[in-house]
Amino acid sequence: MTDTSNDTAPGGPVGRIGGGLAWVCLAIAALALLAIVAINGVNVVARYFFGSPFAWAEELMLYLMILGVFSGGIAITWHNMHIRIDAVVEQTPPRLQQAARALAAVVSIAILTTVMVASYGIVALLKSFDQRSDALQAPMWIPQSFVTIGLAVMALVIAVKLIFSRFARQ
Repeated sequence: MTDTSNDTAPGGPVGRIGGGLAWVCLAIAALALLAIVAINGVNVVARYFFGSPFAWAEELMLYLMILGVFSGGIAITWHNMHIRIDAVVEQTPPRLQQAARALAAVVSIAILTTVMVASYGIVALLKSFDQRSDALQAPMWIPQSFVTIGLAVMALVIAVKLIFSRFARQ
């Protein structure tokens, strides 16, 4: 992970919206994690004390984990705390580092968008087939859409920060 102290977040309304979005996403991730712990604890009691675990517990905990990971990923992306390999950027001459960072952001946006489009195709198929989960009988497109939405918002966050960094230098 690289030092993010020189990475500035957008100011003004964009910064407030992004900061608020990051806070909401962290709260969602925290609530998902707390729900996982609670479900797991109750399921342990149900299994070992009453001999009757909840059939749906593992499935719901998995869906909550997906929600937590992708909502947390949005917040981490906003704060530039995601894992990046900056070896190439750091080795470029100082006058080219901004361009290298911009190129890295564009590549990240392209990769996230490509995977997001593929994910959207899967979500659309699941919705059209009305595929349901085994234990909860929940529509499978809902937990799968957490991936699509998370990737889309991460790409959007990187794009907003890239655009802001261009305006901040002018």
